[in-house]
Amino acid sequence: MEKEEVELLPSGLVTCFLDDREVRILKISPERLTVRVAEEICNMDCIRVMFYIFDENRYREVIIKNYKIIAKTQGNFSFTYVFSIEAQEYSDNVRNIFKKYSNYIMAKAFGDENEFSKEMVGYPAELDYEFYKYYSEQKKDWMSGLNYSGWNEDIIDSIELAITLDNDILYEQYMQKNIAEFKSDYLKQNFAENHKLFQKDITRLYIGNEFCHNLFPKIDLLMSMLQKAKEEQLQVTLCFTYMRDNYIEKTKSVIEKVYNWCRENDRIIEIVINDFGMIRLVEDKTDYFRLSLGVLLNKRKKDPRYIYKNGFAQELIGKNNLNISIYSKFLKEYKIERYEYESCGYRTSIADGYHSLHMPFYQTNTSQYCPLYAMCTTMDRGNQKLITHCPKYCKDYVFAYPKHLKMVGRYNSLFAFDDTMLKNPKELEYYINSGIDRVVLNFV
Repeated sequence: MEKEEVELLPSGLVTCFLDDREVRILKISPERLTVRVAEEICNMDCIRVMFYIFDENRYREVIIKNYKIIAKTQGNFSFTYVFSIEAQEYSDNVRNIFKKYSNYIMAKAFGDENEFSKEMVGYPAELDYEFYKYYSEQKKDWMSGLNYSGWNEDIIDSIELAITLDNDILYEQYMQKNIAEFKSDYLKQNFAENHKLFQKDITRLYIGNEFCHNLFPKIDLLMSMLQKAKEEQLQVTLCFTYMRDNYIEKTKSVIEKVYNWCRENDRIIEIVINDFGMIRLVEDKTDYFRLSLGVLLNKRKKDPRYIYKNGFAQELIGKNNLNISIYSKFLKEYKIERYEYESCGYRTSIADGYHSLHMPFYQTNTSQYCPLYAMCTTMDRGNQKLITHCPKYCKDYVFAYPKHLKMVGRYNSLFAFDDTMLKNPKELEYYINSGIDRVVLNFV
C-alpha cells in the first residue's frame, strides 16, 4: 500500500462513478484509485469522483479524463481496477478529505460526545452543563414570553380543542372535577391559563397513552371515564400503544367492553392505533369505532438537535409516507382516514384530509423497556427489562436534559417542547389551511 493510501473510506465522504455507473472505492490515494466493479470495463470516457465538502454541506465533483489502468484483478463475482491519476485537483481533494476524516476520527475517539458535536457542526457544547433544578421551573420558563395576543378568532373557532389524559394523575383529576374545573386547573398547572388559544371550550378527551402500555387506565376506571364524558357531552378518542403478543387477549377484552358500551349508549368513539395488529381487533367494529393513525405509526425524524445536523433540510424532512398516495390508499382500505400529527419544531407537510395536531410536546424516542424504571431500581438506565407490574415512578420523577434542548424524559419516552404555534398564530393558520381541524393539548 502507498504511504498516503487509505482503504474503505465511508462512501458518504467520497464516491466514484465510471461514466454513469457508481462503483465501490476500495483504496484511494492522491495518485491512485482502486475500485471494484461487477462487470469488466470495456469502454469508459471518464472517472467522476465526488468529494464531500464538510464546511459547505455539499459534494464537489472532479472529472478525470487522463488516467491509466495499472492493474486489473478478476475475482469470483467482480473485477478490481487500479487507476493511476495525475491531476492536481484530484490530489488536492484527496488530501483534504484525508485531513477532514482524520479530524473526525480524532474527535470521535478522544473527545466526549458534545465536544465531538461542537467540532463537527458547531453544537453549543458549553450549554450542555446547564440544567433546571425542578421540572416545574423548567416548564414555567418554557411557557413564559409567549404570544398571548394577536390570535384570529375565526381561526380559533374553526378547530376542535382536545386534552390528552395519559396517566393516572390526570385520570383521577378528571374524575374528581367537571370539565370546566378540570380544564382550568390543567392550564394553571402547565402555566398556560392566559393563552388566548386555550380559552376555547374543550369538546374532546384523548384517553390512554400512545407510548406506554402500563399507563392505559384500568377497565373499571375507563368505563367510568367514558360515562362521565358522555354526561358532559364530550367526544372521546381512545389511545392504544404498540401491542406485544402477551397483551393481545387483554387488548381484545378492552376493545370488546368498549364496543359493547358504545352500542348500548349509541356513542361513536375514535380509536388511535399504534400497531397494525390492532386493525384485526377492530375490523368488525367500525360501525361504532372511527380509526386514527397514531404518532408511533406516523413516523418521521424528530429531535431538537436536528437543527445542528449538516445539510438539515426542513422541506425534505417535513414529508413522510403519509404524503404518498399509495400508502394513504392502503390506510383508507382499512378505514383509517384521520392521522395524529405533532408540532415538532419544523413545518410538517399534512396529508390530504382532516387530521389532528398534538402540541406543545412531541415524542422523540420510546422504549418498550422503561429506562425510568431501570434508573429508579438499579441506577442504570440501560439496565432495562419489560415491566408488567409497574410502580409508576413517572408520577414523581423525570429525566432532566440541558436547558437549551427543551427536552424531558417521562415514563418510557423522551419528549421535546415546541412553542412554535404558541408564539406564532400564523403557524397554526398554516396547519389549519393544510387540513388540521383539531388541536390536542398534551402537556407532559
